[in-house]
Amino acid sequence: MLARFRRLLSFSNVVACLALFIALGGSVYAAGKISGKQIKRNSLPGNRIKPKTIPSNRIKPKSITGRQVKADSLTGTQINEKTLAGVSAAALNGIHYQATTTSLPPFGRSGSATANCPPGSYVTGGGATVSNSEAATVNDSGPSPLRTGWTATGFSWSGRGTMTVTAICVVVEKPVGAVNTVQYQPAG
Repeated sequence: MLARFRRLLSFSNVVACLALFIALGGSVYAAGKISGKQIKRNSLPGNRIKPKTIPSNRIKPKSITGRQVKADSLTGTQINEKTLAGVSAAALNGIHYQATTTSLPPFGRSGSATANCPPGSYVTGGGATVSNSEAATVNDSGPSPLRTGWTATGFSWSGRGTMTVTAICVVVEKPVGAVNTVQYQPAG
């Protein structure tokens, strides 16, 4: 048996076995001895980190931007509403009501008036009323062509009526869209 064992102990077999044991033992040794301090910055790509293995307390505050967050991955419970200043739904205190009153001309003629929004704001709604509905009526009302106010026209039979036009204005970046499908972008 010893003779057979000596035949297997050639120089090349011994070197190959020694290399195998060093390679296997070295990776096991390295796996148990490498810490985060020994890993070079930016050397691990994201696909080398298992999902859900980094707890939130290991992420530096303000180090992740909105561009790095996957679209539609956050819900309302994960967002601090107080940080949403400037977003249209969160900026409801930016609403202004502007009103103007005008006398309607007598004897079946129509008159018009516009309640204009303050500079930097655009109209989101509005309306018009008359002081005496038996003597006058509102013909139509709607946003002005540039969306900077609310315009209404009224009609008086006797000339004893006034019309009040009210515009609901909000600070927005710029109104977008066609006349009948207006969308607003929040300022910010």
